[in-house]
Amino acid sequence: MKLRVSLLGAGNVTRAFLNYWQQHPFGIDLRIVSVLRQRGVWHGDEPASVDLDRLDYRKGLEPFNNSQLIIEALPSVYPHGEPATSLLKAALEQGMDVLTVDKGPLVAAYRELSSIAEKSGAQLKFCVGGALPAADIALRDLRGTNIRRIRAILNGTTNFILSEMQTRKCSMDDALKIAIERGIAEPDPSQDLDGIDTAAKMVILVNAALNQDIRLDQVVVRGIREIRPKDNEIWRLVGTYEEGRIRVEPESISPADIFSTIHGTDKIAEFDSVEMGRLSVIGGASGRIPMGATMTKEILNLLL
Repeated sequence: MKLRVSLLGAGNVTRAFLNYWQQHPFGIDLRIVSVLRQRGVWHGDEPASVDLDRLDYRKGLEPFNNSQLIIEALPSVYPHGEPATSLLKAALEQGMDVLTVDKGPLVAAYRELSSIAEKSGAQLKFCVGGALPAADIALRDLRGTNIRRIRAILNGTTNFILSEMQTRKCSMDDALKIAIERGIAEPDPSQDLDGIDTAAKMVILVNAALNQDIRLDQVVVRGIREIRPKDNEIWRLVGTYEEGRIRVEPESISPADIFSTIHGTDKIAEFDSVEMGRLSVIGGASGRIPMGATMTKEILNLLL
């Protein structure tokens, strides 16, 4: 089976996916026919082993080159998600399937993108919570239920920092330094520390799972910068949805709460539905290999 793919973005996430795919092609001949990056657009026909830095990029070329699947991994931009939002709208309008790992367009226009996909017959897939299949649980396993509450830890960086502060009795600066040295935190971790990343993921999860239209500026957000754990205190940055609203804030967690067992970069999403009660999914490794595997999983779900 041959699959014509356009890559929007050529950064670490895209390269992680291509590296993973080369090891796990699953009988699919993935052909890269277009790549868009800041320097321009390339058109051609190359395997997943293509060297993205050696391609001849040109200005003025359209970005899709008759692709079947668009894989979008541009930097997340809030609140409008551009240029990715417009690119994804155009692709879906032309009937091209889309897989995005970019939170920006999903935060800005999830319902519009989903509506365009439904009208054109294209499929919109996303993986914005790393390897934690929170959206899969909500959309498949709790389909048809009345989800009244979602509570989640969705940011591995802040969870690692709070865990380190608790176990090592160290400062936030020291914990952040360890996170950066291990490649867990970005050099500029502001969106993590200030709760923006968690808020964006909660908006996407809630809007997709519950057909809501909550905007990022409607979320009450408080980050972890002021947290200084005392002895035996367990703090976690928690996103909560209930009664039509989302909030993100640090919480002092009881040892009896399952959230107290979520350490390091692990994550959790807990759904409370009227019909099925509470259901939790825990784990979700962070890093390039897990992201490549997650993107591959979405493509297999799309095709097979």
